[in-house]
Amino acid sequence: MKNEINPSGRVSRRTVLKTSAVGAATVGMAAPVTGDESTDDETATTEEEENGPAVDEPDGWEMEMLAPHAPFPDELAASFRLEYADDHSGDPITVEFDDAPTCIVGKATWDENSTTGWHRHPGLALVNMIEGEIVYTWDGDCVPRTYTAGDAWIDHGHVHTADSEGGAVAYVMMVGVPAGEPATEWVEPVDC
Repeated sequence: MKNEINPSGRVSRRTVLKTSAVGAATVGMAAPVTGDESTDDETATTEEEENGPAVDEPDGWEMEMLAPHAPFPDELAASFRLEYADDHSGDPITVEFDDAPTCIVGKATWDENSTTGWHRHPGLALVNMIEGEIVYTWDGDCVPRTYTAGDAWIDHGHVHTADSEGGAVAYVMMVGVPAGEPATEWVEPVDC
């Protein structure tokens, strides 16, 4: 996959979800991040020193895997060009796949007053809103965009968050996630 615009360099990225039994059962669930719990001043280290900057975590949001990594047996290349309908002043966003190795399908559920936390995906996500409303914000322009039941939208794989006040449900098809790799990587919160 090649993106014409790059994820923001101001965000420290750190994979939280590892490929495991948990990763096989769900897509995008956070694993706990812990630091040295020692109180001895000489041996104590902060979580940030040991594990890097603190990453964001979802709160009231989960992704249920409906279909795990499925490889495309045929050669697949695609290009998506996204221009937001609002006052987006940036250039169109282009996501190109020279090779899209797999497809994953999931069901995302937001409780009331929930957030996905700041995160990114290694590929493109096509989202179909089934119930409710979410507010999607990516770090490239920090513009909150609202999507409601009946809308479809594209998550172009850059750092973003999706929040819901009243709760929501969506089906998500992720394309371009390498086989066996996690579909979600939580990152340090972005100041938008």
